[in-house]
Amino acid sequence: MPLQSTLSFIMIKNATTITVIGFVLLFVGIMTLFLNVVGVDFFLLEWLYRWNVAVSYIIRIFMILAGFVLIYIGQTDWDREEA
Repeated sequence: MPLQSTLSFIMIKNATTITVIGFVLLFVGIMTLFLNVVGVDFFLLEWLYRWNVAVSYIIRIFMILAGFVLIYIGQTDWDREEA
């Protein structure tokens, strides 16, 4: 079995999981940015607030971007993509 068809099978098999992880990252990233502006801290990410402000914002933005990328990867139909 060629490598491309193997990767395509793995992506199709796990597409829902990848999409859900992407939406969770996107939601948590946007919510932490919004809650921080309002002045509320999300208790699961309390370790993030202890770091430098710039580092914590970079991590939150990275979470949002990673969420978008995972959603895109999970929703792409890899069998219809051209080589």
